Amino acid sequence: MSKSAHKILDTAEKLFYENSFVGVGVDLIRDESGCSKTTMYTYFKNKNQLVKSVLEARDQKFRNSLVAYVAGETGRAALDKLIDWHLLWFQEDNFKGCLFVRAVAESHLGDQDIIMVSKEHKIWIRNLIAQYLASFSNADVLVEIIYTLIEGLISRFLVEGYDTKVAAEIKNSIRQIVDTFALIDLNPKEI
Repeated sequence: MSKSAHKILDTAEKLFYENSFVGVGVDLIRDESGCSKTTMYTYFKNKNQLVKSVLEARDQKFRNSLVAYVAGETGRAALDKLIDWHLLWFQEDNFKGCLFVRAVAESHLGDQDIIMVSKEHKIWIRNLIAQYLASFSNADVLVEIIYTLIEGLISRFLVEGYDTKVAAEIKNSIRQIVDTFALIDLNPKEI
């Protein structure tokens, strides 16, 4: 991808994240990126394709960052690092929640490409959690609980603001849930 296309994507991502998809038009993206409308439409045939490309690029950055942060860890330690990564993200000055959820909520007439990219992003996160918890006998239940807690924290800290005490309590609760599930069998064999 050319330097101009990257500049357009980076500018669009920043503007969409700071504002909204609906509230940011292609003219603003063009002006802020310093690219001409012709250049913009050379790389992105319409706004929906630009949104999809922004989400794909953000997904790749998200994956690279999270995997690098957790690198070398497995099991419980990897899960702890995954949670820590999210807690650091929630504390960023420009934290505005999940761009993928917002994209689905704002997608015009349920644009299937945008919905699919967003869904694949969320499935990847759930699968990553599953990978870290694979050694637990009740991994499927644990994955759903932890994934749902993390997703809920995204909304909670967006609405309420980051709270160190709540973050510590949630992280501790996740550890307790994992420890408890490690000790019980939710599918006991019939006698």
